[in-house]
Amino acid sequence: MRGRACVVAAAGALAAFTAFTAEVGAQKAYPDRPVRLVVAFGAGGSSDTVARTVAQRLAEGWGQPVVVENRTGATGTIAADLVARAPGDGHTLLFSSALSTAAALYATLPFDWQRDLVPIVQTTAAPQVLYVHPSLPVKNVKDLIAFARQRPGELGYASSGIGSVAHLSGASLGLASGLKLIHVPYKSNGAAAIDVIGGHVPIMFDQLATAVPNVRAGKVRALAVTSPRRVAPLPEVPTMIELGFADFETSVWHGVMGPGTMPKEVVARINGEVNRVLKLPDVRDRLTALGLEVVGGSPEAFAAEMKKEFAWASKTIRAAAIKPE
Repeated sequence: MRGRACVVAAAGALAAFTAFTAEVGAQKAYPDRPVRLVVAFGAGGSSDTVARTVAQRLAEGWGQPVVVENRTGATGTIAADLVARAPGDGHTLLFSSALSTAAALYATLPFDWQRDLVPIVQTTAAPQVLYVHPSLPVKNVKDLIAFARQRPGELGYASSGIGSVAHLSGASLGLASGLKLIHVPYKSNGAAAIDVIGGHVPIMFDQLATAVPNVRAGKVRALAVTSPRRVAPLPEVPTMIELGFADFETSVWHGVMGPGTMPKEVVARINGEVNRVLKLPDVRDRLTALGLEVVGGSPEAFAAEMKKEFAWASKTIRAAAIKPE
């Protein structure tokens, strides 16, 4: 009996050791082929810039290509749906910045954003810059409001799409000041900015990363930022809160997500690698130079940020009676 017990114990220990080594081996094997990083917005915007910056350094660390693929449309939900349906092995990932606002906008989605996708890590956050085309005879937000009130329903503001943070920021300005502004949606931040620079649309809430070069070049005139404090790249530009718009604080988060079926071990592995990349001096310098706040952190912290934005977006969408296309 004693000998049999020893055999059983040894067999159990061997099975446990085998399971442990298999698990460790699986973790070490990731990724074992190219990783597909699906970006929910078009080339040229800050989401694309951050995604490509992070992807390059992940590829170097992993020894596997990280292929960036832009899938635009429906406020990022086309890309999100694609990733939600992908195998949960970590080789298809989502890089997005508007999933929680899209969830607030659409009554139904082809996926459950809190079940079918798992937050992995928030990479960055970007406040918005309210700017106008230089031909508009306004020097500050007070001037803009007075000018727009004399022309109700005539002035438009561009955004990266219906339900985007830029759209909701413009809607918030309208609600707070009683303005009637026309929303002009585009498929990407970059496309919207091009038309504002070209004088086709006079107003835009743009992400700081893409706004700064155009402000410095004199292509647009910055009136305010939506951060709680003034930002280093544009220290002369006041915050909306300074200008009397209490609680007017909006920003765009960027982050990595994966299919909801991903094992926790793979989520943790990717989270750790992205956090490592975000701590690299050259990566931090590049992102902060663009006016982005480098965030990093845990999957849980990222999930909390998304839920916070969902609550704000839901409230704004109801108040402004915003409808999807």
